[in-house]
Amino acid sequence: LCSGRDCSSCFQDMGESDDEEQKEQQGGMPLQQASLQQLNAVKQNLEGELKSLVNNQAALREAESRFVSAMETLKSLVPENDGKPMLIPLTTSLYVDGYMTQTKKVTVDVGTGYYIEMSVDKATKFCGRRCKMLADNAARLEKALKEKRKNLENVAMVMQQKMYAQQAAQEAAKEGE
Repeated sequence: LCSGRDCSSCFQDMGESDDEEQKEQQGGMPLQQASLQQLNAVKQNLEGELKSLVNNQAALREAESRFVSAMETLKSLVPENDGKPMLIPLTTSLYVDGYMTQTKKVTVDVGTGYYIEMSVDKATKFCGRRCKMLADNAARLEKALKEKRKNLENVAMVMQQKMYAQQAAQEAAKEGE
């Protein structure tokens, strides 16, 4: 029924006509033809994918907020603040007293452990580009989340229909005895 990696190939709008060639290319089958066990497996797979996507989206939003915070901090690096006292963060909750000695250049973490010295203006632009990239990725992820949720609802609906049909068949069998 499903490769286990991407459940989108398992779904088909129930109101549309069957396109056999498309189903063969996708490697899926209509939900109505799947057994309850197969549907349950697809449902569990979708739930796992949804959880993973939600975690990824939260990580993207957190990273975006760190870049926004960095851009706000860069705004305070103006020549007028040279030599002024400041609190230097050692961790997120531990700060030490210090003095601002460099207001024209900053060291920027560009990823994977690499740091580059840049002007404040270039660093602000870098953070802006990263914010935009993260926001775009989060928006694409939101679309994927909506699709996965829709697919999960479809699977749950078909499972419910099959369970009702199974119950009705059992009750009809009992009445026939």
